[in-house]
Amino acid sequence: MIKYSVSVIVPVYGVEKYIDKCLKSLVSQTLKDIEIIVVNDGSKDNSQKIIDDYAKKYKNIKSYITENGGQGSARNYGLSKANGKYIGYVDSDDFVEPQMFEKLYKKAVDDDLDIVICGNYNVSEDYKNKKIDLEHINYEDNKINALLGKKAVWNKIYKKSILDDLSFRSKVWYEDFDFSINVICKANRIGYVNEPLYDYLIREGSTMNNSNVLRNLEILEAFDSILKSSMYDDNKEIIEFLAIDHIYISAIVRIIRSEADKNIKLETIDKLLCYMNDNFPNFKSNSYLSQLDKNRKIIYKLLLKKQYGIINFIFKIKKN
Repeated sequence: MIKYSVSVIVPVYGVEKYIDKCLKSLVSQTLKDIEIIVVNDGSKDNSQKIIDDYAKKYKNIKSYITENGGQGSARNYGLSKANGKYIGYVDSDDFVEPQMFEKLYKKAVDDDLDIVICGNYNVSEDYKNKKIDLEHINYEDNKINALLGKKAVWNKIYKKSILDDLSFRSKVWYEDFDFSINVICKANRIGYVNEPLYDYLIREGSTMNNSNVLRNLEILEAFDSILKSSMYDDNKEIIEFLAIDHIYISAIVRIIRSEADKNIKLETIDKLLCYMNDNFPNFKSNSYLSQLDKNRKIIYKLLLKKQYGIINFIFKIKKN
């Protein structure tokens, strides 16, 4: 069995428009000792034909087809097939800079790290606009910054051994979230490569309807899992801040901006607020609130006053 430096897992579903650019960026990596594991999660479009063409040409591409189980399930399956010392994840509608995995792997080996994190570009769907996501580049190597930073798995590599006994939840919106919190807490040494090396595609999403609004409640399942785990006792205030950021701000703002029925929106927001008050009764005095950027601080203060109409108006102005 060939042992690779890095195994990159790519879950695929309905991305025939994007998968070629993704795979091209992976086979063009300057790190040649790389395994590319592509898991077709039951996609019905022409994605598999494109994957097959690459797999025939490049021996380090391993292609698998599974029944549709969601992105989390596809990532779990890919990990079970991986032979790399380190594991990376790339979403199939995104792409990466040529030196991404060479730079992350070198940092990991040189400093004996469990996780290495890099910055990213935000790229428009037509690929014409590409901007550095400065908000998520960290300049200190510590666990606190990792917990406070981006919860995505795609801007990181992980030592394979620390992923033992961890898995992604299936068919949920927040499959990255509790996985990321768990693995960061489990890691002993975390480092950063302070460059944008991952290209995150900003796709125009469909309008959020009634059923999608209700799916915002799935974040509560992720927090239930975290609150029951041993890591909560050692990271209470950070976990509370994450609840503020992801439940109180992000989820509620998504609901406010949606086109769903007004009563459903208000009922869903009320459930999120009740969860915050029941589980984090003192969240308004959290010391990490200063970590919010200027715009999120404004939104947070408006949410405290339940100024939902003003928040919706602000985002409409930004969009236009």
